[in-house]
Amino acid sequence: MFSYKLIVLDLDGTLLNSRKEISESNLAALKRARENGALIAFSTARSAGAMREYIAAVQPEILISNGGALVERNGEVIFSRQLSAESVRHIIKRCFELSGGGCEITIETDFGYFWNYKPDCDFSWYQTVDNVQHDDFTDFNYSAYKVTAEVECEEDALKIAAEIPDCGTLSFRGEIWRRFAHIEATKRSALEHICGCLKIQPKEILAFGDDRNDLEMLEYCTGVAMGNALGEVKSAAEFVTDTNDNDGVAVYLNKLLN
Repeated sequence: MFSYKLIVLDLDGTLLNSRKEISESNLAALKRARENGALIAFSTARSAGAMREYIAAVQPEILISNGGALVERNGEVIFSRQLSAESVRHIIKRCFELSGGGCEITIETDFGYFWNYKPDCDFSWYQTVDNVQHDDFTDFNYSAYKVTAEVECEEDALKIAAEIPDCGTLSFRGEIWRRFAHIEATKRSALEHICGCLKIQPKEILAFGDDRNDLEMLEYCTGVAMGNALGEVKSAAEFVTDTNDNDGVAVYLNKLLN
């Protein structure tokens, strides 16, 4: 019998292959898991608007977006954490100071996705994101689920976050983009809240991930690291499956469902 009540899936590097696709094998395995009584959740640093094609394909009951800053169940917001407008302005100011004004920044809010994109940048990926608005951030006045900025040195990002109450920062492998968000805007915090809402235990959640922002989530519940995951993520997880390009999600689920 399939014992898990909720399957939680990171997207990039986990459910999605290197071509940013959900394979037919993964889709079929998720369908079988749902038929066996499991709910499906996406848990990603992306906004809901940046995963709409994947939402359409899987129809997850729960969305954990912006790295845990926003949780929706069947379209209803059940958890939310944002940085204040004052905190957002401080992050913008400090990032511009470090870069001489040339820092690229994106900000996710309830009113749209704001970006001071450069004229020569490749805008094609962002055509998949809802409500992208250009802003030079000279007078920004919205609270935000997350601020993502180009900051070369991780230590500089940590210093900026330390200057703001209730602010945390996170770096992703292979990137100089740093995420600033409320300290409680994590995938683990989101799952803790979901457990309360669904009246389930962490051990009844099966979660898949590959990067640093998945660490606490995989430690909190029954964690499965992808074969392409960072070493520290594999160490944090209870199990390790195949890579995202080899349908690692389906490989693990099919073992449980057979």
